[in-house]
Amino acid sequence: MSKKALVVGTLILTIASFITRILGFIFRIFLSDVMGAEGMGLYQLIFPIYMLAWASASAGVSLAVSKKVAEYNAQKLYQDSIRTLKCAIVLAVGISVPISLFLFAFHEPISIYFMHAPDTSLSIMLLGTCLPFMATSCCIRGYFQGRQEMTIPAAAQVIEQCARMIIIYLIAGKMVPYGLSYACAAAMIGLCGGEVVSCLFTIFMYKLSKRKLNLKPATIGYATAFNSIFIMSLPITANRFLTSALHSIENILIPIQLQNYGLTSSEALSMYGMYSGMAMPLLLFPSMLTGSLSVALIPAISEARARNNTYQLKKTVGLSIQFSSIIGIGACGLFLSLSDAIAMATYNIKEVGYILQLLAMICPFFYLQNILTGVLNGLGLQKMTFKGNIVASILCIILIFVLVPRSGILGFTLALLVQAGFATCYHLYHSLASIELPVDIVGWIIKPALAITLGGVTISYLYENFLSVIFSVRIATLIAISLLGGFYILFLFAFKCVTKDDIKMFIK
Repeated sequence: MSKKALVVGTLILTIASFITRILGFIFRIFLSDVMGAEGMGLYQLIFPIYMLAWASASAGVSLAVSKKVAEYNAQKLYQDSIRTLKCAIVLAVGISVPISLFLFAFHEPISIYFMHAPDTSLSIMLLGTCLPFMATSCCIRGYFQGRQEMTIPAAAQVIEQCARMIIIYLIAGKMVPYGLSYACAAAMIGLCGGEVVSCLFTIFMYKLSKRKLNLKPATIGYATAFNSIFIMSLPITANRFLTSALHSIENILIPIQLQNYGLTSSEALSMYGMYSGMAMPLLLFPSMLTGSLSVALIPAISEARARNNTYQLKKTVGLSIQFSSIIGIGACGLFLSLSDAIAMATYNIKEVGYILQLLAMICPFFYLQNILTGVLNGLGLQKMTFKGNIVASILCIILIFVLVPRSGILGFTLALLVQAGFATCYHLYHSLASIELPVDIVGWIIKPALAITLGGVTISYLYENFLSVIFSVRIATLIAISLLGGFYILFLFAFKCVTKDDIKMFIK
């Protein structure tokens, strides 16, 4: 996979992610208006269960498909790729069906004893209906990602979000008046509907794509393909499942420990809703770039290793880490400088701005962690991500118990910072050591930090003294963000953190 192909694939996924997130913000603004912060908090409590189900049935299998298909495509063994995909779907659906039945049977005990939120019962039951569709769709997306045909996964992502929004828009007005339980159920019906539509789309595109291939007899049997996918996906699935389980515990603990801090149940749920349903989507919005690159890196690195192309491997990883650092540090400066303005322009809730400002320092770690996960998975070092994520999550849970009852949301922010910092440093060490790539502290950290500091100070002054006076909040915020991005890029070039040669090297 050439660097140009990597960039094209990343850009396609980034554009799709941008469209999806813009639609997602419109969707969240609509939900926050209809459900309020407390309803958003309740809705967000469902996602730990969703992520657990996804991790169990789809995460490891889809990544394994992407890696194996990339390897087979490099050898033009297209029938082996197809056979691998079929085995992966059987495995993923075979895992998802029992999980669905479990959610149907035990949705009430899960909502009461695990979630500590009885109003989530109906939503948990509805979640079970979409898991086989989600598993199938994830496998087919992994197949296309392995073939470096990023347009199909990107289109599926956009179609899924559009279907979700249309469904919720049509049914929310009828269900919300019946209370928070039905409001959350409406959102879950939309989520499930989006998964079904996305699944049908990917199946159609797979059948269309298959007709264009020049297929030769497969070189592997179904048993070999199944075993290969199972063995490769097992550590990834275990990693994602355990980290998702620990992340679920973190999210369930937050409102409970906020009550121990002194908030009422309603206040704690509202605070959690502002954190997870409002602030975090804003905080992670720029990560569409690093997230897309992480997905594209897995087949790129797998192919480079299969061809023993060490030079290409080092260049790809080095530039990807530099790119991630620039985006992460830039996002940190953005939210430190304009947190209140962004929160007011988006949700008209100033408290969200305070949470954004607290969380801003975590951006560089979150974003770099995205890239490093893709690097380690591409290098076949899934065990390293597993170990780092598990230790980091355990540290976070311990700190939530200790800090949140004493310091509230500030204590939780410190817990998140320790978690993200430890995991990122651990993954970075093993990524660089495995390919003998040196650390570039000046290019990766110091220069971007200096560039965004200068840009942030300039824009803060302009916003407070000119933009906020002349324009409305939303227009002033959009102008400020655009100017900050322009200043940041200008300073990056001025400090030679990014050069024309870097860009040419990356896209050629």
